[in-house]
Amino acid sequence: MLFWGTLGVFVTLYVAYYWREDGGERRDTQWALAAFWGTLTAAIVLGGVVGASATGLLIYGAFMVGYQPRLRLALGLVLGVYVLPLLGAVLWTREQWSGQEWGPGVVLGVTTLCAYLLFGAYSAHQEWRGRWAMRQLRAAQAEKERVAADAERERIARDLHDLLGHTLSVIVLKSELAARLTDQAPDRAAAEIREVERISREALGEVRAAVQGYRGSGFSAELARAKVALDTAGIRLNITAPLPELPEPLQSTLAMVLREAVTNVVRHSGATELRLTLESGSGGYRLMLHDDGSGELAPDGTGLSSMRERLRAMGGSLERTGGSGTRLVAWVPLEGHGEPGLDSGGVAYP
Repeated sequence: MLFWGTLGVFVTLYVAYYWREDGGERRDTQWALAAFWGTLTAAIVLGGVVGASATGLLIYGAFMVGYQPRLRLALGLVLGVYVLPLLGAVLWTREQWSGQEWGPGVVLGVTTLCAYLLFGAYSAHQEWRGRWAMRQLRAAQAEKERVAADAERERIARDLHDLLGHTLSVIVLKSELAARLTDQAPDRAAAEIREVERISREALGEVRAAVQGYRGSGFSAELARAKVALDTAGIRLNITAPLPELPEPLQSTLAMVLREAVTNVVRHSGATELRLTLESGSGGYRLMLHDDGSGELAPDGTGLSSMRERLRAMGGSLERTGGSGTRLVAWVPLEGHGEPGLDSGGVAYP
């Protein structure tokens, strides 16, 4: 009962140690020390039951105490609490086995165990440093993305203010003037209204041009965003071949297909990998997306039907097959791409 109870406590501590959430340096040190002393206690208790074989638990303690920021503390504890007492015990009892055939084996075994304990603490510390660096890198990347997003929002707000602020002020003034002249000078009021219409059309064109500039990031930028979305969902993007240079009129069309397909792969496929192939053929380009998900094909939704109809109107096609994952193939011809800025709903892509 004592053996199984102590072993159960140790296993619980060990699992909790490695499954805990990432914490700060202080918290990692606290966990490491708790695991170290807990493992030592378990080894002492079990030593009275199973004998010297309980020292195997010390290996776990050495690894766990090393998984924290203070390497000197880890090595000092392993050396002072594990290694030196073990070596002292061997030397103290050497007369009991001196000259016996198995004596040198004991010395070699204890020496190897002591070296492995120190190496275990050191290697665990190096692993902690690697994970801590990755944790810091992720935090820095998130902060960088947040700052970039804030800067982009400020830029858009500034552009729209510069673009529309003066124009809307002029429209308001001319509209008020036209309202006052309606009874006194109808012809002049009509002229002011026509001027308001002209300014409004120019402003609308400028806004459309600005919005197109925000959207017009092309296939490469959409591919970068797709990779971020897939990485976040734990899906690996495998680009099977070098990507050809896309003509400008086809950039937004294939970017739209990629965006909708990736969105639905992330949401519905349950895949772990998405293979992407973009090929240039006679008269057009073929984009193939093949995931390793469930492969179950639901009936075509509105988004998929709309996308297929739009591509067909351009002389292209869209095919979807299931089975071993789901495969989506979009063919876009060089000629007949009359709608470069397609805007469809979500693709019903399981």
